[in-house]
Amino acid sequence: MRGKELIRDMINTYFMLTTMILVVMMVLGTYFMPEVRFGYKQFEAPLTYAAWGTLPNIVLYSKSELSMKQMLFRKIIQLVLVEVIVVLVALPAEVFKGGNNELVISLVACVFVIYVLTHAIAWYQDSITAKKMTEELMVFQKKYEQ
Repeated sequence: MRGKELIRDMINTYFMLTTMILVVMMVLGTYFMPEVRFGYKQFEAPLTYAAWGTLPNIVLYSKSELSMKQMLFRKIIQLVLVEVIVVLVALPAEVFKGGNNELVISLVACVFVIYVLTHAIAWYQDSITAKKMTEELMVFQKKYEQ
């Protein structure tokens, strides 16, 4: 992944993560702490988590094309970094100070699900773009064959 491509990917990932983090916070909050109500200050948390979760995309930066093995290895490193960063950012929060292990395990599982969903959505968007480009190339090729 190159410079401009990396930045575009990080911005795209940031907005996908923000949306999914909001959903996870709603679901986990409703289940574990239904009585808690937040003020406007708490809208900052999903934005912060998404920003921290986007940073490991730098692991994918490469000046040359990566092989499938190299990309898979970097994706695994990226997942581990995302998990570690999100847990480290979340643990100081008041919610986790009670030693609620079930909540921490749920958080780790949700981070994994968000990671997989983000990559599935990105893959789907890329495949649509590739299909559209292929169709445009076919039209272009037919146009200049005549």
